[in-house]
Amino acid sequence: MEFHARIGSTNDRARALMREESPAPALVVADRQSAGKGRRGRHWHSDTSSGLWFTVVRSAAEGGAEVLPLRAGLAAARGIEAAVPGLSIALKWPNDLFANGRKLGGVLCERAGEWVLVGIGLNLNQRRDELPSGLTPPATSVALETGHAATRGRVLAAVMDALHPVWSRPGPPIPPDELAELQSRSLLNGRSLSVDGVVRHSSHGPRTVEGLSATAVRLCSDGSLEVRVDAGTRLRVVAGSVVLK
Repeated sequence: MEFHARIGSTNDRARALMREESPAPALVVADRQSAGKGRRGRHWHSDTSSGLWFTVVRSAAEGGAEVLPLRAGLAAARGIEAAVPGLSIALKWPNDLFANGRKLGGVLCERAGEWVLVGIGLNLNQRRDELPSGLTPPATSVALETGHAATRGRVLAAVMDALHPVWSRPGPPIPPDELAELQSRSLLNGRSLSVDGVVRHSSHGPRTVEGLSATAVRLCSDGSLEVRVDAGTRLRVVAGSVVLK
């Protein structure tokens, strides 16, 4: 385990540890990240000690890389709720955590040879003026949603405990009980979406789409999102991102 006052990115440090042939599993935690990363090369605003920023390193064979973003997101939701009673966490495919319609955190999974890096960033005690403005959907923190500060160590311990089934019950597929809970927590159920990414249909191979108008149907055990396009055809989004209309 490593704890840093300030580094560029916990995922980057975890990757470096594996290049140094450090043993895994491993955990890297930072008070601040000067170069926090989100999906698709986006910047994650995390140069503050008011949040929780950490990366867990495990064998790629343990958790099933294809479904890790969803399963790790579910574990983070469970951990937050265990540490902060009264707060309800929703999930947005493929890797975002929400509270009351506002973004609370996210998961970034990356491969590093035989290892997988599970980076988790959670907004805990930020004030409104500490969060980036102009985002759609807007950002929030545990403190803003509950009116009380969260203890970072308690949340970290609870999330690490909640991650245990991910390693002890490797996928894919996503275990049925987890899939049912993911579906119940999904922010997308029945919602109209715009899809950018790779979609698949049973009668033909994958294709790339941009701005595809669709309606969310369900989460699938392989980690994909099933959607219904305006013509009624059902597709599975296997990679990319979705925006609520």
